[in-house]
Amino acid sequence: MTHVYLLYLLGCVVSLLLYKQNKIAAKVGFSISAIASGYGIFYFLMNLGGTESFTLGKNLLYNPTFSLDPLGNFFSFVVTLIAFASSIYAIQYTEEYEKKGSLAVMAALFNSFILAMLFVLSASDVFWFMICWEIMTIISAFLICFNDSKASLKAIMIYLGIAHFGGMCILGAFLLLANQSGSLEFSSFASISMTPVMGSIIFLLAFIGFGSKAGMFPFHVWLPKAHPAAPTNVSALMSGVMIKVALFGIIRFCLWLPVMEWWGLLMIIIGALSALLGVLYALTQHDYKALLAYHSVENIGIILLGLGTGVYGIATHSPTLASIGFLAGLYHILNHATFKGLLFLGAGSILFRTHTKDIEALGGLAKKMPITAFSFLVGSMAITALPPLNGFVSEWVTYQAMIQGAIGHGISSRAVFTLSIIALALTGALAVMCFVKVYSVIFGGTPRDMKIYEKAKEAPLSMVLGMLILVFGCVAFGLGANVVVENIMTVVTSFSDPYAIQANTVITSPLGSSISMPLISVVLIGALALPFVIIVAMKADKTKPIETDPWACGFKYNQRMQMTAGPFTGDLRKVMEWLFRSKSTVETDGYFKPVKYTNHPKDIWWDIFYQPVINLVEYSADKIGYLQNGSTNMYCAYILATLCLFLGISHIL
Repeated sequence: MTHVYLLYLLGCVVSLLLYKQNKIAAKVGFSISAIASGYGIFYFLMNLGGTESFTLGKNLLYNPTFSLDPLGNFFSFVVTLIAFASSIYAIQYTEEYEKKGSLAVMAALFNSFILAMLFVLSASDVFWFMICWEIMTIISAFLICFNDSKASLKAIMIYLGIAHFGGMCILGAFLLLANQSGSLEFSSFASISMTPVMGSIIFLLAFIGFGSKAGMFPFHVWLPKAHPAAPTNVSALMSGVMIKVALFGIIRFCLWLPVMEWWGLLMIIIGALSALLGVLYALTQHDYKALLAYHSVENIGIILLGLGTGVYGIATHSPTLASIGFLAGLYHILNHATFKGLLFLGAGSILFRTHTKDIEALGGLAKKMPITAFSFLVGSMAITALPPLNGFVSEWVTYQAMIQGAIGHGISSRAVFTLSIIALALTGALAVMCFVKVYSVIFGGTPRDMKIYEKAKEAPLSMVLGMLILVFGCVAFGLGANVVVENIMTVVTSFSDPYAIQANTVITSPLGSSISMPLISVVLIGALALPFVIIVAMKADKTKPIETDPWACGFKYNQRMQMTAGPFTGDLRKVMEWLFRSKSTVETDGYFKPVKYTNHPKDIWWDIFYQPVINLVEYSADKIGYLQNGSTNMYCAYILATLCLFLGISHIL
């Protein structure tokens, strides 16, 4: 554990020491990060069921002790897995930022970012958890700065605003919990008796605080702003693992508190809304990185469906339901980190070679970037839950958990579970629709912009290797479902009393159904091979077919005749206009010039939840500004009045 942390610290220090050697600093810094991550994957996996702790120094602030239990080991494994692929990817990718900023600083911040997340997962008291949490937030904001544009600066302000609001809620929950236990140590939180009202207040503060960082609805607005603005290796970490660290916090609080049934149902409702709204907004995006960010909202929703089912199972004293729910949530945490990291790396490769994030400007890239196209296809299949890849298995377990919850007692709980199952089914169908659009428009068809197409070529070796590592993960976590489930159940069964899920619990479903990933793989491979078998059996002509333009109804074919991203969602936008609030523009430049048509949907939740707060803050700031009049006498009067106020409060209390 300490060796992994020290390696990341070494990567940070060495990168800064090589500050004047920009390219060398990047290669060395990210290489050390890759080594640390590779070692971390092995260490945390081998010690998944164990516990370990260390103390930095008794003379430091508040005796900083860090410890990992099975749950912390699992999340640390997920962090280092995505960090491993992102670090290798960044070795050559970051050359793109050589003129935008110091690569040495980027490598140092990258190592520090991973280290901060690991410290959050292992912190053993409130003080050091909050310190590491805020450091993680600030470093991620600095990493977004490397794109140094007006859009990135706006994204940072939105991200920091929501992050610090969430941090305030988290700190409030911790302080209330510490007040109940009489200590800031996490070890004192496990056996607290409190009133249902106090427990609910603490849960809501923690759920809102961590949920804002996770990107759940309605705190999701920062994701489509920050992720597209960040460098791709950072986007993969932020979307793949940073938002999962927030889910770690939600699980921790649910294990500390005397949970109630409505907590689990609330998590399920928010999860269903996040999943459905996330995929709906993703469908209308023309920026493929913003599209992937909205899919993070969707998948956070799916994870909350599983975790909410687990919390509901704890509250109703149903060990099997709790087991399946937490299994589904943790499995999808691992899977989403893998395929979303892969998709962001694939998107970064496209941007690296084409220098555009506009889907409409691309086309036919499968011929120029075949490995990237293959990797993106695997990621697309995984995120849309197509067998035999990993996304299918975790969503299948989520369905099993929710179906078991839906046949339980209570009208309200059955209604919530049933409607959430429907929402999950709709989400799956819309996700398939979305990635058919994305993949076909970017990699299929003919080039829409010949200048972009002619310059495009396959990504450099380290970037390809980073993607292929996660391709292997998507396949391995799907085909090796039995092994993955066994390891995750090691984590689930480690939850301490009084919420312990009985060891050796057999995960069963009332439907009595089971899946065999190897059998599904054989069937799918056979189906894919069938056309080639028919060709051989029919003794078809094996000569190379003649390539020609598609039939264009007697007109000369033009690449502008092919379908773009807009028609995929045209009817959906009309039906859901109340949600998208699209703003359409049509630009013409004469009869013989192409017509430029744009349709940009707007996130209406920004106007509902955030714009009123922004307006209030701006109005208040203008009024408060009158106090800053430059008069020293008035400033002294302010100080005197404040002191009198605090003295009066202390006298009353």
